[in-house]
Amino acid sequence: MDVDGLTFTFPATWQASKFDEWAFYRQHFLKLRDHLQAVDILVLSPDQIAFMVEVKDYRHPEAGKPSALAETIVNKVLCTLAALLPAKLHANTPIDEKNMSRAVLRCERLQVIVHIEQPASHQPRVDLADLKQKLKSKLRAIDAHPKIVSMAKPLAMAWHVS
Repeated sequence: MDVDGLTFTFPATWQASKFDEWAFYRQHFLKLRDHLQAVDILVLSPDQIAFMVEVKDYRHPEAGKPSALAETIVNKVLCTLAALLPAKLHANTPIDEKNMSRAVLRCERLQVIVHIEQPASHQPRVDLADLKQKLKSKLRAIDAHPKIVSMAKPLAMAWHVS
């Protein structure tokens, strides 16, 4: 699965979907109001853990300075959660969207993962400790321990990124 130039490879027993490309999200949910956003990937493990994965790649020299990144991620998580229930009920093309929504809404645990690739020498640089603290504070009711990962620091995730 390609997201922003990064290739995510998931185990065969896992379900993964690019949520921000779902037909239901694009054709119906986005039309409800302005400023709706979504996480990049929804992942469901065999042990019923749902992962909401947001991907940011700041390695390119033309990448803009990340401003209000924590607020953006929080908004994406909240909007994605808000879209899952109506997708479970009303998504009809493709049917996989309805099934994935049902599976995620039945999960045993929800985990927020932010995958960030940082530049080696040029700006912008994201203060990962600050970002993690802000996310922990703002997402406490959803996931008290959000994870920030990268290719260099994958934190033993079951999937691989290249």
